[in-house]
Amino acid sequence: MDIERLAVDEAIVTIADAATLSELAVAFRTWPKPVAVFEQYTRRSRSDEIVVLAARTGGTAVGYCLVEWDSSYSPFVAAGIPEIVDLNVLRDRQGRGAGRALLNRAEQLAASRSDRVGLRVGLYADYGRAQRLYARRGYVPDGAGVTVDGVPVSPGSTIVLDDEPVLALTRALRNT
Repeated sequence: MDIERLAVDEAIVTIADAATLSELAVAFRTWPKPVAVFEQYTRRSRSDEIVVLAARTGGTAVGYCLVEWDSSYSPFVAAGIPEIVDLNVLRDRQGRGAGRALLNRAEQLAASRSDRVGLRVGLYADYGRAQRLYARRGYVPDGAGVTVDGVPVSPGSTIVLDDEPVLALTRALRNT
C-alpha cells in the first residue's frame, strides 16, 4: 500500500467550521458547486438543521458530506430517519478511503438519533463508485423505486437521466 493511500485511510473527519467550508468551496469550484451552496451549509449548520463533515488528509480538505436531521424526502421524515446528503470526494482522491471515512462518521452521528440512516444516490455512471460503496456497506433500496423530487416515477414514464432521478437507500445502524 502506498503512502498516499495510508494518508487518506487515516483521514481526519471533523465537523466543518466556516473556514473549512470556505476551503471546500474553493476545492470544489470546478464542480457544479457554487460558493452559495457552501454559504447555505454554513447557515444551516449554525441552526442545527445539518451537520457538515469534512475529510482532511495532509492538512487538505478532500471531501465532505452532510447529515440532515430532517430529510427533505418524506418517507425518511415519516420514519424519523436522518439522511446522509451530498457526499463528495475530489475526483483525484476518490477510491482511497475518504468517502468511507465520511460515511463512518456520518453513520455514528445518525446512530445517536436513529437506528437507521438513509441516503439517495444518482443512477448514471458518475455515481457508480458511490453505488458500489453503499451496496458494500449494506444499504438497501427503500422500496419506492426511482424518485424525482421525492415522487416515485410511474412505470412507462420518460425522465431525463440527470442528477434528479435517484434511488433512496437505508441501512440499519444497530440491532433492534
